[in-house]
Amino acid sequence: MASKVHRNDPCFCGSGKKYKKCCMLEARELSAVRAANREAVQDAVNWITGQHGDALTKWVQGKWFKGMSEDERKGLATADPSIKHVHDTNLLEYLIAEGFFEDDGDAQPVLQLILDAALDLTDAQREYLQQLGTRPLLLYRVSQCAAGERFSLQACGETKNYGETKTEIITIEDRWMSRMLDPGDVVGLRLMQTGGIWETSGAVYHIPDDYVASLSAELETVDAADYSRTLIHYWLGLVAAHI
Repeated sequence: MASKVHRNDPCFCGSGKKYKKCCMLEARELSAVRAANREAVQDAVNWITGQHGDALTKWVQGKWFKGMSEDERKGLATADPSIKHVHDTNLLEYLIAEGFFEDDGDAQPVLQLILDAALDLTDAQREYLQQLGTRPLLLYRVSQCAAGERFSLQACGETKNYGETKTEIITIEDRWMSRMLDPGDVVGLRLMQTGGIWETSGAVYHIPDDYVASLSAELETVDAADYSRTLIHYWLGLVAAHI
């Protein structure tokens, strides 16, 4: 593993400049953009909660928790705070990216409601939210991981969203999520791009080894429209059964 680059070291890009005068500045700019994007997602969540609270509750009960028993729902609602945080993050992202509110038989995309609202969003933030609606949630296997720094992953098997097997190995610089993962882990992720650099959207669906084959077989039977829903409900069932 390469040693950490310090501020006054020559930049690894080969420019001849010190790191602090070169790629370190780009990294800081990228970090600021990512922070603004997270703020936009939070603003969207706050707006949906405030303006469409009843529709949100109906969607959670009828779509997110569809097929789950009352005991399973209560278990998820009262889970350990760390589990609850992951659950809520996954729920809200799925709502924004792929959720629909039904009104008198009409299905309204939640993302479009947000984009049409009078939210004070920059062009970059609007583009990020739009990207959420186009990037698929897929199953990946972690190939390498440096805790607190980065991890690499590859799509598992044939993904219906692409219609072909994806062999590309993607490396993601992420101090937080890299601490949650180990080589060999299988996770559901929605990968995004900011400034041409890959990142995760924040949601993560960890699938234990004993269940990967079963989930993979199930995903092979569904088309792109049902891929996310199938992966999510499988994960929800696992969480509910183990809390």
